[in-house]
Order: sequence, then C-alpha cells, then structure tokens
Amino acid sequence: MNRLLQGALALMIAGLGVVSYKAWRYRSDARTWHERWLALHSDPAHRVRYRAENERLRNEGVVAGRVVFLGASITDQLDLAGEFPGVPFINRGDSGQLVWQQLLRLEPDALELRPEMVVIKMCAINLLPDAPPFEDTQFYFAQMADQVRARGVKLVLATTVPVSRAWDRAEADGTATPKIRRFNEWVRDQARMRRDMILDYASVLADDEGYLPDSLTDDGLHPNLAGRQRMISLIRSVVLEGRGATAPVGPIPPGAIPPPDAGAAVRVVDAGGVPSQYLGPQAPNTPKVD
Repeated sequence: MNRLLQGALALMIAGLGVVSYKAWRYRSDARTWHERWLALHSDPAHRVRYRAENERLRNEGVVAGRVVFLGASITDQLDLAGEFPGVPFINRGDSGQLVWQQLLRLEPDALELRPEMVVIKMCAINLLPDAPPFEDTQFYFAQMADQVRARGVKLVLATTVPVSRAWDRAEADGTATPKIRRFNEWVRDQARMRRDMILDYASVLADDEGYLPDSLTDDGLHPNLAGRQRMISLIRSVVLEGRGATAPVGPIPPGAIPPPDAGAAVRVVDAGGVPSQYLGPQAPNTPKVD
C-alpha cells in the first residue's frame, strides 16, 4: 500500500511539473510574440538598430568609395570590415527581414549616408509559401532599385542565395528553389535592361540544380565560412575591382518576367510604414534568424 501511495504521489508531482512547465512555456511564448507584435507596429523595419551609427556617418559627410550593403541575415553575417580593412563598406544587414522592411530602411540606412553605391539583396525567406506573393516581392525589390537610381547612386543588384535541398523540403515542401531561380533570372534581366551592376551570389554558391550544397552551409539557409568566402571574393572582384560588374547587354530570353507594374494593386503602406495587409492580428510570418 505504501508503495502504491508513493507511486501515486510521484505521478502527481510529475504531472504538476509538466503542467507548470507548459504554463511557463505558454507565458514565455505569449510574451515573446507580444513583444514582436509591438516591435512590428512601433518600428516595423527595425530602423532603431543603426540609428546612432547612421548619425555618425552622416556627420562625416561625403566619403569617397562608400558602399552600403542592404540586406537581411546573410548580409548581416558578412564581415565586411574585417575582410576589407580601410575600405568604406557599410554593412546594413538585419536578420529576419522581408524585402518590404528593407524598403522602409533604404532611406535612413543607405541613401542618407550619401554613398557612391548601394547593394540591395533579399533573403530566400521572402519566397517561402507563407511569405507575401511573388509579385509583391518583385514590386518592393523594384521600388528599392528605382529609388537608388533616382538619387543618382550606382546600383548593384544581388541575386538571392539558394537554399539546401533538405532545408527546401523541410521549410517549403520543395517550392522555394524554383521561386529563387525564377527571381534570380528576373534580377539578372533587370540588371541587363537597366545596365546595373550585379553581384550574382547564386552563380558562385548554387550547384547544377540550383541548391546550396551542404559543404557551403551549416543550416541549409546561411552560407558557412566557406560559402561566405565565395561571396567575399565576388564582392572584391565586382565591387572593389569593378571586374565583370555590369550585366552584359543582350536579348531578353523568351518568357522573362516583365518589370512589375508600379500601379499594380493592393500594396498600400500605412502611415506607420507597414503594408496594410499585415496590420491585422496576424503579423507577417518572418522566421527568426539569429
């Protein structure tokens, strides 16, 4: 009988422990998502991150050779200062951002720094099944490009880095890579038509089928040290040395995606800077990328 009572007591304690843990996790998750929701509405593009540094750089005035790299987590992970000591390369990557958030950062994080050149790049998370529509992604990317050109700043279009086979299957049911390849072909066509410079990261990172090889990534999404070194070599060649910088002039392939219609529908941005379709109770599903 004593053993039965002891066993029952142990089960009760274990059960209470499980319930307490679940309650703690629920409160923790609720607090985390509430904080993200507040951040999305108060500073949807996370412009606060570089605010102080931007002010310092603006006070320096015009700096010859300044290049701003605008992007998300993969850009954020590039050690531009370490790889190019003394070169005025400015890293403005911010992890986990979608392209519409980068558009909101373009002015304060790039154009207000009066650079000679701006590199714009977006991450593959923009092409996941639950991301904004493909055409909207094109639209926001094209808006960034147009704003840079309108300011008389040299524009560098970067292709999206591919993902691994395993990551594509796990996160997108195999649908991400076809979209990445389609988007990158569109970027190359835009560079060719507009005579923009191009950083074709995909060309030095993708295998024959358009995937990021396991040897070049540790998580399937971000290039590892070996992958980043390929990106750095391309930056050195194209941006620093100017070799092969401009997309070659030539006929646009049949079926190439046309430039997005700037008057196309429903891409309204509210006064706070958040596209209206994201202002409901459900925020955009931006994967957390550390």
